[in-house]
Amino acid sequence: MGSQKPGPVCSIRVGDDWIDAGTACRTRVGAPGATGIAEDLIFAELAATSPFKKNFDSDHVYSMAPAAARKRTIDMQIIDNDYSRSSEISLSNEAYLKELIRIASGGNNEVSVSAKKIQFFIVRGGAEGLFPVSGWAARSGMANVDANDVKLPGQTTSGAAADFHFDLDDLLAVFEPKGKLIGAALLQRPTYVPNRWSTNSANEVFNAWDNKEVAIYRNKHPELGWVEYLGLTVDEGKKKVGWVDIHKQEATNGCIFIDQQGTPAVDDPSLDSFEPKLIVDILASIGKTPSDIKPGQRTSLGIMHLIDVN
Repeated sequence: MGSQKPGPVCSIRVGDDWIDAGTACRTRVGAPGATGIAEDLIFAELAATSPFKKNFDSDHVYSMAPAAARKRTIDMQIIDNDYSRSSEISLSNEAYLKELIRIASGGNNEVSVSAKKIQFFIVRGGAEGLFPVSGWAARSGMANVDANDVKLPGQTTSGAAADFHFDLDDLLAVFEPKGKLIGAALLQRPTYVPNRWSTNSANEVFNAWDNKEVAIYRNKHPELGWVEYLGLTVDEGKKKVGWVDIHKQEATNGCIFIDQQGTPAVDDPSLDSFEPKLIVDILASIGKTPSDIKPGQRTSLGIMHLIDVN
């Protein structure tokens, strides 16, 4: 893993390509004069036509969000500007996620090997370069949109359909107290739900999550016709503003979804018993299964950390 300090941020594009690389806005600074310029041009042309770069650009798409340029710079730094290491940029790669957390936080946050409880890290802007093959944030459509504000059809818990606004630019990485990766997933955060949830309220609650306790509970209200779910809840002290959990994709008035391919549709009865792999793995790390969490029971898990890619 690269450990050098990040260099200047490149924040512009040329056509469909980004100006590289992780330590400067040029791939390499040549010697003064015509020879140095020629070497630069040859090197840049070879990099641009490399099959490894083509694979990188296909697998790792960056949106038009403000954090995207910086996230790509961090990703390139982590793989030492070596496109052949493209596969290391992955939600399943523990070493990559730890470096992302360290670099994105400017060294202020690192995964501990001696924490008392589970460690939760939300990296805001961390979804850049990690968008999935399909689904709401399919990489094929993310390059030309701002991932912080994507307009999508949604459904509230009352069954009302509306055009929601989602922030699709964050990832959640979860580690055991001794630093082993439990799992990671991209998040889908509603920032506006017509007649239900304002952008100001969404941001007020979310911004209060840093260094707050995380617990899990079962939400079960068959009398209201709600989908049953296990929710990760953060004790941020903003419940009067709005109760925001993290849970599986379904209906929402403002709760945040865990993006998992293959989640049953809202009208599929199997959705009630389905839980995302990340939820299952978090519980397994403390010796529990989803069925162990009963209605009315709240189980403390760990501490949430918010990190901004900037």
